[in-house]
Amino acid sequence: MSEPIRIGVSACLLGQEVRYDGGHKRDPFLVETFGRYVEWVHVCPEVEIGLGTPRDPIRLERAGRDVRLVNPKTGTDLTRKMRTYAARRLAALEDQDLCGYILKKDSPSCGLEQVRVYDGRGVPSRNGRGLFAEALLRRCPNLPVEEEGRLNDPRIRENFVERVFAYRRLRSLFAGRWTIGDLARFHTAHKLQLLSHSPKAYATLGRLVARAKGMPRDRVRAHYGAEFMKALSELRTPWRHASDQ
Repeated sequence: MSEPIRIGVSACLLGQEVRYDGGHKRDPFLVETFGRYVEWVHVCPEVEIGLGTPRDPIRLERAGRDVRLVNPKTGTDLTRKMRTYAARRLAALEDQDLCGYILKKDSPSCGLEQVRVYDGRGVPSRNGRGLFAEALLRRCPNLPVEEEGRLNDPRIRENFVERVFAYRRLRSLFAGRWTIGDLARFHTAHKLQLLSHSPKAYATLGRLVARAKGMPRDRVRAHYGAEFMKALSELRTPWRHASDQ
């Protein structure tokens, strides 16, 4: 029996009552549809750093060039605690062999983009990223990551699922004692998939495979993996589909 496809997920999206108000943000698609095919690894950074449920809301605040995670009611700065926790938790998650991650939008810990950051006058700008999400992207740059809100778009949802399965295949390739021949066969097997996203990336990856024999294996693995996942992150277009026929 093959290993399950494990996806990291913000715990509130599965219906766990870990929100600051004691509630949840259960997502029907994740629980009732996608959940039939994957094994969830649920995480709630705010609860796991010791904040209770319910709890005071926390938010991101700009302090010079830095962004801090703060409880505005008490003034408590949680930045160091969250960053220390994130490093430790993400290291532990590496043993889970995650193939993707779904984050809670707008969260000061998990929000992927356009999270509110407050200035010294208490005025918010939507240009931030949650501290846990920031650490996740830095540690796992090739991992497919999305917010649940963006997955309401069918094209983005399809792209995320596609990247999850492709990432698993890529990881399986590099987990064993792979050869340049194995990489060439992998590249050929994904030709149409890559062309449907980015013909330019397909050509770039082909050149990398062609000269891989003269390169350190770690460099080949890192370069091919990064470019492969970057290519698949580009949404397909009708024109690209037509050009493949």
